[in-house]
Amino acid sequence: MLTSLDGKIAISDDDDRFGHHIVEVLSEQVADAYLAHLRELGISYIFGGKERLKFTVVVEKLKKLFSIDKLLLEGGGVINGSFLNEGLVDEVSLILIPIVDAASNSLTLFETSAHLQKTKPVNFILKSVEKLDDGGLWMNYVINP
Repeated sequence: MLTSLDGKIAISDDDDRFGHHIVEVLSEQVADAYLAHLRELGISYIFGGKERLKFTVVVEKLKKLFSIDKLLLEGGGVINGSFLNEGLVDEVSLILIPIVDAASNSLTLFETSAHLQKTKPVNFILKSVEKLDDGGLWMNYVINP
C-alpha cells in the first residue's frame, strides 16, 4: 500500500512493486491528471480523506473493496503513530539487536505530528520472545484490552 496526500509518488509503467497489486491511498486534493495516470497504469487507488488521511476510513475501504483483513504496517514513526492514534494497532513485533547508536536523531517506532490529536499511552503485553542467532531478540506484543 502506498500513501500520498497529493499524488507525488512517482510510479512508472515498469514499476510493479515486486509483482504485487498496488493500492495507492490519496487525499481528495490529488490532481485529476495523476488519477488518470494511475488508471492508465492499472493501479488501484482509494481516497482516505479530503485533506488529511483518516486511516479508519482507509482500513474500512481496503476491507470492503479488496477483502483485506490484515495489514502489516512497516511505516516510519509518524505513519505508525497515525495508525496507533486511530486505534488500529493491535500487535507490535520488535527485533532488538545488540548494536548501539547514540545518535540524537535516531528513528522512533511511534511519533506524533502537528496534525494528530494527543492520545493516551497504549499498553501492550508481551506475547512471546525468541532468541535470534546473532544475539538479538524478537519480541511480540499484543494490545492489553
